[in-house]
Amino acid sequence: MNKYCKGLVFVSIFVLTIFSSCSDSVPPKATVTVRNGMENNGIEMNVLLESALVTIFIDPNTGKPGYVDPDGKVDVIQKNTDASGQCSFDFVQENILQVKAEYPLNGDTLYGEGVVVLKEDETYQETIYLRKYKSQL
Repeated sequence: MNKYCKGLVFVSIFVLTIFSSCSDSVPPKATVTVRNGMENNGIEMNVLLESALVTIFIDPNTGKPGYVDPDGKVDVIQKNTDASGQCSFDFVQENILQVKAEYPLNGDTLYGEGVVVLKEDETYQETIYLRKYKSQL
């Protein structure tokens, strides 16, 4: 009986250790903030831009096919920034993705780009300063 109790205690500790170390990870997230980074365009420098179009996508120059959302076979996600110049994205897996932002201004479009690095249990913060007119690219 004594050996039985020791074995039961050992198995119980082993099972508890395994289950307590297994934690559910939180899917990666990204928050993109868009600011004016260009002088003399009629908008104050560094101001947060509401209603800027933010696009997250896989860089086509890598030569690697892929999806921003592999479950839904989505290769591009677009959102507009809110009044605080931000928009948030939820993802299902770790990845490195391209992000661009556009803001219409005086018949042209301000433009900027960046990268988001997605890791489980983290929210990646990316600030994009719009510095060029798209017509000049």
